[in-house]
Amino acid sequence: EIRTGDGRMAGHAGFAGCREPGRRRGYSKYEKELILEQIQAFREEGAQGVVIGALLPDGSFDLEFMEECMKAAGNCKVTCHRAFDMCQDPFEALEALINLGVDTLLTSGQEPSALAGANCLEALAAKAEGRIHILAGAGVSDAVIKPLYEKGIRHFHLSAKIELESAMKYRNTRVSMGLPGMSEYMIWQTDDKKVRSARMVLDECSGKEA
Repeated sequence: EIRTGDGRMAGHAGFAGCREPGRRRGYSKYEKELILEQIQAFREEGAQGVVIGALLPDGSFDLEFMEECMKAAGNCKVTCHRAFDMCQDPFEALEALINLGVDTLLTSGQEPSALAGANCLEALAAKAEGRIHILAGAGVSDAVIKPLYEKGIRHFHLSAKIELESAMKYRNTRVSMGLPGMSEYMIWQTDDKKVRSARMVLDECSGKEA
């Protein structure tokens, strides 16, 4: 669900991510069963779409499992997540995803950020020829939308996050319950100002195109 800054309900997120935490590559049989159950549950709850992706040890997509996911999704839209950025051959994978019927591909162009992967994103968009939406993600902000738009990218994924300090006064800095290098006392929150700014840039780009 989506809420405004003062806690009021603003709507429901339409797409649900289906993967085991911290895993973007190969899944065990048990994990695959869980993911298929998640897809079915989200579909039955009225999700507009699901976000999936799984690779084999050789870096190619696990197409057999992905096909099972597509069947479980039913009429839901399907987005492939950034497992794509870990695959061995992005252009072969692109065709495979299109053949599966995937609607949208979330990718940074196989680089740490979408801006760094701009050339790959441009090539993917050109090869896709509108058969699948190329959704640029990773480090997307108002500052990078225009240069990516000029590369032919029309869809953008961003968190627009800011870092807020935790209200905790006492802090045990010797122990970390999360990922190394990630502060236990930092809160990430979407900033509506960053969202508005990104939207203004996108509207300006699309307006010039029209």
